Order: sequence, then C-alpha cells, then structure tokens
Amino acid sequence: MSKNIVSTTKRKRKANRSKKVGLPAGSLVYFGNKEKPLNIEVFAYNEHSCEVKKVSSAEEALKFIIDSRITWVNVNGLNNIEEVKKLGAYTHLDNLFLEDVLDTEHRPKVEILDEHILVIIKMLYYGKDKQLISEHLALLLGKNYLITFQESEDEDVFDPVRKRLQNADSSLRKRPADYLLFGLLDAIVDNYFVILDKVSDKIETIEDDIIIHPREDMISEIQLLRKSAIFLQKSITPSREVVNKIEKTPHHLIDTDTKHYFRDLHDHTVQIVETLSTYRDILWGLTDTYMGAMSNKMNNIMRLLTLISTIFIPLTFIVGVYGMNFKYMPELEVWWAYPLVWLVMIGISVTMIFYFKRKKWL
Repeated sequence: MSKNIVSTTKRKRKANRSKKVGLPAGSLVYFGNKEKPLNIEVFAYNEHSCEVKKVSSAEEALKFIIDSRITWVNVNGLNNIEEVKKLGAYTHLDNLFLEDVLDTEHRPKVEILDEHILVIIKMLYYGKDKQLISEHLALLLGKNYLITFQESEDEDVFDPVRKRLQNADSSLRKRPADYLLFGLLDAIVDNYFVILDKVSDKIETIEDDIIIHPREDMISEIQLLRKSAIFLQKSITPSREVVNKIEKTPHHLIDTDTKHYFRDLHDHTVQIVETLSTYRDILWGLTDTYMGAMSNKMNNIMRLLTLISTIFIPLTFIVGVYGMNFKYMPELEVWWAYPLVWLVMIGISVTMIFYFKRKKWL
C-alpha cells in the first residue's frame, strides 16, 4: 500500500513539474500534491501580551504586523498561489524566491537579502499513522515579523513554540523576531533527533535478530531502512549549511546574542549528519552480517545433513550386503545373525555419534 502511495505522489509531482516546461524563470507553480484550503495562523506578541488569530486571507494577516510587537504569520496551503503572491508583494520578495517557496522539492538553503532572510528547510516528523512525513517549509524573516509557508496544516512540530508564545514568562516573548526564527528551526532540528532515535532502535532490533534468528525476509527490511537513511541524509544534511550560513553571515536582522544560539544549533546539525553517516555505514555492514549469518545457518544445516548421511552410509552397506539374497550365505541360516547385525549397526552408530560430539561437530 505504501509503495503505491509513494508512486502516486511521484507521478503527481512529475505532472506538476511538466506544467512549467517552457515557462519563464520566476513563474509561480506549486509542485506539491497537497491541495488545501488557505488557513493562516497569526501570533502577534510582545513582552506584555500575545494575540492569537486564525484568518483566511493574506490581507487580514498583514494587518497584524506593526512596529510595537513581533508577528508570526504561519501560512498553511501553498497551493493558494494568489495569496502567496500578496505576501510576496508586501515583503518585496522577488518571484524567483517565491518560486523556491512553492517548489516542494527544492533543496534546503538560505538566501541572505538586504531586508530579509529566506530559509528553506525540510520539516520531518511522524504523523498520526506512524508514517514518516517530509514537509517543505519556507521561513521569511523581516524586521519585526516572521512569515512561514507550510504545505499543510494537518500537523507540524511547532506546538512547543506556540505554547511558549502564550506563556507570559517565556523568554521568547522578550526577544526580537530572529529568536523566533531560531526557536522554529530548533524545534525542527530537535525532531530530527526523535527520528534518529527511532532509526537507531530499528537498527539495534535488526542486529539482534540477525545474530539470534536470521530470517529470509530480513534483507528487505535492511534495504528499506537503508533507503530511509539515504532519504534522511539527503533531507537533513543541507540544514547544516543553512544554519552555519545564518550564524556566520553578518546581517542587521540577526543580533549578536542570537548568533550564539545559532552556533549551538549548528553543532546539533553537525551531530545529526555525522550520526546519519554512521547509520549508513552500519546498514551497509548489516547486509554483509546478514549474508554471513544466512551462510552460516546454511552451513550448519548442510553439516547436520552430512553427519546424518555419514552415520547411515555403513548401515546402508551392511543392509545392502545381507539384502543380496544369495543362496549360500551362512549367516542367513544362523539364529543369532539377525540380532548380531542389529548390535553391530547400533554400535557403529553410537561410536560415530560419540566421535562427532568429541570433535564438536554436533
């Protein structure tokens, strides 16, 4: 079922990309497959208050942006291109950058502009059905506002930030918009760790199963997990450069105090990328371990069959000799011949079994 869903998604995205063939640069086309009604969430706050509203248009959301407070405008539904254009017009964002906002397959990056900082990153999390979800996210930082563009409003990783904004004692309420940018990126990176923990648990489970009881279908599990690790590395690795560029590039929108937080966030991304590289190496090694375990299992089976055959070879020879039915075979006329043959065969079998055990072949 999941393979069919993935294939359908790829076909839709290929179809969407085909719409742009021949169009000039800067043409706004949504490449995703999540057709959602527009829903805009607004947090307008300062040290003393926090106003939370849900609106249905860009015009309504922009009214909340004033100099006396910080405003977070969270736009859900990138398929509403006209509303995205209005936000781009308000921030004087070039269509080339809006094109990147709508391109859900775009590689994570950061654009340092004169009056804005545009960040494109992948938000990864496990949905309600326990499936890994990768969502395209764009964050546009202005003087006293932050606009985020999400594909869907169903789920995200920002609930801790929302709760902090509504807490009067939160340090987030007392800092400028650049700290809100850090807070959202930090929530995304923290969730990367959650995903890595689940991958680590799965790797450990497969390792134990390979040693204790290797199964024939285990190679497909290893291959699937390896593909997941490659996907995670492709999605997460560019975030290291994104955070590093924000921290290293001087800009009037990023305070010196906030750069320390971005430096710490960069350390976290480096740790995640290195851990993913380690996991990929382990998974490559698991394939060899699995093949070795299966080969060893097969060798044990063949050894057991060989030992059984070896035990029965002399017994077969004895039975074959006395099954020839020649007329002049003295043993056939002696009453004790039959039990003697049985004693000889049992003695040979016991002796060979004892010998094999002494050699630790059994």
